Amino acid sequence: MRLGLHKILNQKIAVKIYEKVKLLEPNRRKSVKREMKIMEKLDHPNIAKLYEVFESHKQVFIIMEYVNGGSLHGYLKMKPNRQMPELEAKFIWIQVVQAIYYCH
Repeated sequence: MRLGLHKILNQKIAVKIYEKVKLLEPNRRKSVKREMKIMEKLDHPNIAKLYEVFESHKQVFIIMEYVNGGSLHGYLKMKPNRQMPELEAKFIWIQVVQAIYYCH
């Protein structure tokens, strides 16, 4: 995942890049196409939005909403004993459950 700046939207974006050489395997290519198709349909505040997809001769670029704060794994690594306070964990868990519920 790379950080970029969307010139039209004038905001930070996340750019996921797939090398086409690695998409030669049918299952891998099918998985990436499925990811893009699903992301096109999602519109929820707890799920990063897909803005656009484009490709060059060698790569496929998925342009998505930038979500500040890093990964949950990285966040937990900074916490003592890799634990967070219960109230904070509940808040994050509720957001995750809401996103999963929306997807179903």
